[in-house]
Amino acid sequence: MEPQMQAQQTYTSNPEHQLLCITTFQVDGFNNEEIFVYIISTRIFFNLDGLAEAAPIPWNHWGPSNTRIFEHDWKRKVHISGNRVLQAFPVDSSDFGPMHYTLHMMDFSPLAVTNKRGLGRVVKEPSTIDISDLTNSYSFEEAQSLITSLPYVEVVSDREFEVRELRDIWIDKDRIYLLLTNHESDDSSEFSSRLEVIDI
Repeated sequence: MEPQMQAQQTYTSNPEHQLLCITTFQVDGFNNEEIFVYIISTRIFFNLDGLAEAAPIPWNHWGPSNTRIFEHDWKRKVHISGNRVLQAFPVDSSDFGPMHYTLHMMDFSPLAVTNKRGLGRVVKEPSTIDISDLTNSYSFEEAQSLITSLPYVEVVSDREFEVRELRDIWIDKDRIYLLLTNHESDDSSEFSSRLEVIDI
C-alpha cells in the first residue's frame, strides 16, 4: 500500500528560507498507522549546483542535511509558518491516566541557530528514524533507517494539555494559537471551545 501524503507550504519574504511539511501515513497488515512528518528546507532548490542534471537526485545528496523527520501518533498536531514549526508531542508518563501533550516550537532559520540568544536548545546532532517498506498487506521488508540533520532551535513549553483538551494549533511570526476544549464535566460529552493566543 502506498503511503498517503499531505503537503503544507508557507511563504516568507526570502524564498530561500522557507519550509515544506510533508506528512506520510503508512498502515501495516495489523492496521497500525505510522505517521512521519518531513520538515524540508527549500534552500535545497537554490543550491542544487550540478545535481539538477541527475534525475532523480539521490536522497543522500540532498535529504539528510536539508530535512528533519519526526514520528507522530494518530493524534498528531503540526503547523508551520515561515521558518517555524509548532508540534504537539506526548509527554512520557508512567501512569495510565489520560495522555498529555506539550508544545514544541522549532525555529529552522540559519540566523536562529547561529544567534539563539539563550532561548531554547540548538539541535545539530543527526537524528535517526526507523522506517519499514510495506511490500503488501501482511509483510514487511527488512527495517530501514533514515538519518536527518537539518539544524534548529527548540523551545519546549512547560504547560501540559490533555489529549482531548488540545483540538488544534497554529503559529505565525508573532503568536501561537490554541483551540482548546472546555468539557462541562469529566464524564460529559458536551463541550465548548475557546481560542487562546500566546505572544512569542
